[in-house]
Amino acid sequence: MRDKINEIVNKFDCRLIRSIPINKNQVVHTDKGIFYLKKINYSITQVLFIHDVKENLVRKGFKNLDRYMVFNKRPYIQYHKNYYVMTRWVKGEKCNYNDVDELKQAAACLAKFHELTRGIISFASGELESDIGKLQKVYLDRCEDFLYIKSLIKMRDVKSNIDNLLLNNIDLLYDMGIESVKMLQKNGYFDLCRKEAAVRALCHGEYNYKNIILDENREFNIIKFDNCRFGLRCYDIACLIVSALDKLNWDFQKALIILEEYNSVRKLWEIEYKIIFSFIQFPQDIWEIATRYYYDEYDLFKDKYYKLLKSKIEKLPYKINFLYKYKEKFI
Repeated sequence: MRDKINEIVNKFDCRLIRSIPINKNQVVHTDKGIFYLKKINYSITQVLFIHDVKENLVRKGFKNLDRYMVFNKRPYIQYHKNYYVMTRWVKGEKCNYNDVDELKQAAACLAKFHELTRGIISFASGELESDIGKLQKVYLDRCEDFLYIKSLIKMRDVKSNIDNLLLNNIDLLYDMGIESVKMLQKNGYFDLCRKEAAVRALCHGEYNYKNIILDENREFNIIKFDNCRFGLRCYDIACLIVSALDKLNWDFQKALIILEEYNSVRKLWEIEYKIIFSFIQFPQDIWEIATRYYYDEYDLFKDKYYKLLKSKIEKLPYKINFLYKYKEKFI
């Protein structure tokens, strides 16, 4: 394994000193610094686009991110039939949502990212598939997943704890999903899509505490741009709110703090508040757990998935109460 890693690192014109496995990838210490080495599972076009986004941010003064190591003007290398990238390793701590100052800084950092990347031009973007306008169909398909999983469970003669837990709540989850779609339709989702497409708005795609790193200089860094593409910026805001409030018992005041701080940098459009509601309402986290278990790992790691699912479902009353308050204030 070390020989393979050494050969890949050498292709970036670096000398490997040591490597540490993490998340199926490697943190590599080299003569040119510390990097995160990973095999990519998406297109070279996407890599080039992400590289353009990062370099555009750096030119505009936003340097706190995981830039690619570039060799021969390319941010990737080929090793046998696979492609690999090395990104700057950002040493620090994940964003602590319990610290109000860090929560505020995370929101402001996101708004700054959105402002600086608006209208970005990339040679790779012409071949890049956009997510704008697709969410209604995505949500409808995922509602169908809930119905299909319900039918799978009902066919089982002997039901496990996880089967019963999901079965007792799946109608509520389905209704929440359908209501999300109705809110998209009712509140101008496609109008917002046209507005965002016109300004070439960019979405990080995974803006949560794992990818917001407070470094040794107490500065915020954004990492993991794998899902970055043209999209609705309010999706990132919803991701931040969901990931934060899931850990904060769906405290409505914390959401107001996020929105207020974001607005101090980039003013939200009125329509965005309404679409954020739809994003938050859809039970994405439970859908991910359920589909992973029933489609990919059926009856494997049963205890693990039961605990995950139980934790999320126990928080549903708090989330529903939050949605009521949000709707009352913004819609």
